[in-house]
Amino acid sequence: MATQPTVSAPDEGAVRSPMTRFRGHLIALLSTTLVLFHLYTGAFGSFPDLIQRSLHVGGTLILAFCLYDMRRGNARDTPLGFIDIAFILGTVTVIGHLILSYDRIMGFTFRMSQLDFVLAIVATLLVLEGCRRVIGWTIPALGVAGLTYALAGPNLPGPLAHGGLDARFAAEVLYLSTRGLFGMVTGISATVIAMFVIFGAVLLRTGGGQTFMDLAMVIGGRTTGGGAKVATISSAMFGSVSGSAAANVATTGAFTIPLMKKLGYRPTFAGAVESVASTGGQIMPPIMGAGAFIMAELIGISYITIMVAAIIPAVLYFAGCLAGIHFESKRLGYKPMTRDQLPRAKEVLTLRRAGPVFLSLGTLITLLVRGYSPAMAAFTATAILVVLFLLGTRSWPDLKARLNSLREGCIDAGIGLVAIAVLIAGAQILLAMISTTGMGVTFTSAIIGLGENHLFISLLLAMVVAMLLGTGLPTAAAYMLAAAVVAPALVRLGVEPIAAHMFIFYFSIIAGLTPPLCATVFISASMAKANWLPTSITAIRLSLVAFIIPFVFVFHPEILMIGDGVTIAAYAITGLIGVTLIGAAMSGYLLYPLAYWERLLFSLAAFGLIAPGLALPLAGGALLLLGLTLHLLRGKAAYSLGEEIP
Repeated sequence: MATQPTVSAPDEGAVRSPMTRFRGHLIALLSTTLVLFHLYTGAFGSFPDLIQRSLHVGGTLILAFCLYDMRRGNARDTPLGFIDIAFILGTVTVIGHLILSYDRIMGFTFRMSQLDFVLAIVATLLVLEGCRRVIGWTIPALGVAGLTYALAGPNLPGPLAHGGLDARFAAEVLYLSTRGLFGMVTGISATVIAMFVIFGAVLLRTGGGQTFMDLAMVIGGRTTGGGAKVATISSAMFGSVSGSAAANVATTGAFTIPLMKKLGYRPTFAGAVESVASTGGQIMPPIMGAGAFIMAELIGISYITIMVAAIIPAVLYFAGCLAGIHFESKRLGYKPMTRDQLPRAKEVLTLRRAGPVFLSLGTLITLLVRGYSPAMAAFTATAILVVLFLLGTRSWPDLKARLNSLREGCIDAGIGLVAIAVLIAGAQILLAMISTTGMGVTFTSAIIGLGENHLFISLLLAMVVAMLLGTGLPTAAAYMLAAAVVAPALVRLGVEPIAAHMFIFYFSIIAGLTPPLCATVFISASMAKANWLPTSITAIRLSLVAFIIPFVFVFHPEILMIGDGVTIAAYAITGLIGVTLIGAAMSGYLLYPLAYWERLLFSLAAFGLIAPGLALPLAGGALLLLGLTLHLLRGKAAYSLGEEIP
């Protein structure tokens, strides 16, 4: 399973050797230095592309060798090994050489030297090893496969054959240009993504996480299935900032899963709710994780356009989840939370506590809407957050505690950057080989050929590719690789570019819920002490809407805010009714328990309501009215006879 290993804080009570303490101090220093570097470039502008990106990759790669050992385990409580030191020195050498040679590389008469060639090989191997430690074998294997394909082109059979790349040219592309390890997506990571990772880490360390949790309890705690709704709402808010389903589960799940179990929820249901909600956090604006920034760059549109396009699908996703939770809770008899279990709204929304969180988020959104660059918006929001957080201090001990929270936020940000930057640099190996060999064109033609110009079949193929990659890779990497080979085919078949990329993005995300490598479910199930397979099946049932929505916005992109306002509003309303009906049909409960024929009838009504065109939504509306009438008559008849509805 190619998931990021857990990096936990060291045991403060344990006796640690000087070399172990040195490793911990080095991790803290490197993380803080990385954060300060990105804050500086966010405020005053980036260095030239090759320098900015190489420093970003080099810094995160060194930190990766400090955080993880050869067995991909947490290495923070062990001394640095000789091989780790060798890898760190190797990284310093290849990045230092690149920066010192920058003027020579940019010169018109540049020719790659033998030293450049050797260091290119070393840099590629270091990135592959860093990826292996942080993510697992999937990206290194794909990178090696891409290199093999590029170098062995003339010897490959049939349509796979191509002219082949010279080894020295491949090395130059990977190391000495902005097309390889330090390519466009690495550039996004080194500027925009880095700033948002820092903002998210600092926000959560300065009270944002608890504020989101308490606010979710205020909003949903007193409703039916309140504990599960708290998990969904808090995970949506937390995930929209963290952008990581695994981090979301580990953070919010530590509170919500025990809460749900305490309220009587089955362990499988508790784990499924948390995994579904945490997964959806990646599609919830305003931040949405690294994939949204990569999407904006690949399509060539502003991030605010992506953010706006994601609003209705995200609302439909969480509405469907909440509907499923509500009706399932009704059927199983799960009660709301009691008043004494909930915080008071006036305590949650005090200026001292909630002010820094919501003022910084408001600043971020306002600046994005007004056209500022995402990096500048995130830097400004971070600066406001830090200033307001420190101004809220009441005493010297409180100030020290707040400064320590900021320090921990910097360390969290550094570790978060490792998980993104290293995997992107590794994925760039395959992306570079795809672009230089024409592999992408071959895959595009193959997908169109297999689909025989039939859009729905091509969409199914695209879904399979995205989900296969998503089961073994984090969302950003899965989306990058799937988009490189699948999105052009969908666009050539007439799909709106943003709809094609959003389609791939969605299935790259929800792959974390589906067997056999459902990483998000594994984490939540282990926390709930439940079997992962029933948890995964329950999660798929609760999130069924997520498998439908991508097809919906391909066939009518109005859901992505493309078109006139009336049509957008109409599809949003019918979609909302449709996903609510799906939640009821999957749970087997609406106003009363549903018979099997009622579940089928409401399912057909739901699919009709969210289908494109005019005829199917009208038919769906008619089926809905028929189903509601029969459901009410059946319930009234049973009530008059004093019988329970089966």
